Amino acid sequence: MTCPFCKENIIDGAIKCKHCGSMLNLDPYNTITVDNITADEIRAFVGTNAYYYIQNFSKFTILGREKFCVTWNWNCFGFTFLWMLYRKMYALALVTFIVFCIPGVNVLLHIGAGMIGNYLYYRHVKAKIIEIRSSQLPHNFLPVLKEMGGVNSWVITVGIIISIILTIFIAIFFSTMIASMGHLIGMTI
Repeated sequence: MTCPFCKENIIDGAIKCKHCGSMLNLDPYNTITVDNITADEIRAFVGTNAYYYIQNFSKFTILGREKFCVTWNWNCFGFTFLWMLYRKMYALALVTFIVFCIPGVNVLLHIGAGMIGNYLYYRHVKAKIIEIRSSQLPHNFLPVLKEMGGVNSWVITVGIIISIILTIFIAIFFSTMIASMGHLIGMTI
């Protein structure tokens, strides 16, 4: 059997593709009913982890109209700025970066972002799909969704580099503090 989404070979009768993570037995009526956005359109735009997002996006449109409800996104909670860059939400990434500069707001921002991150991403995906749908011919639509959507894989590399640099700076700071405290203790004895 071949996965209809990533075209990799999988076990016959599989429920979920082991390569791309897509669910293979999705209900054909599984659509996001606001603006007639289908699960296939979302899958094409979102790319990585599409099934997770389709599940969460459907919570915002259960009654056929868009309504916010709290969901949790661990990646958005832990890496708010980087997650938004990874998911190509550049304006929101800039806003979160600026808000991070305000002392004492970091923890609250992370918690709030974890709770509303999926909804913010849903709004972003919906707006982009509608924009692309209005400007593309039907035969170009899905390839353009895949190209314009997806993720920025370079963000992972940048995040790792920033983490390494911060770790080095913290190690230097604390080693300097310990050395100066040792010097002060030596002077008082």
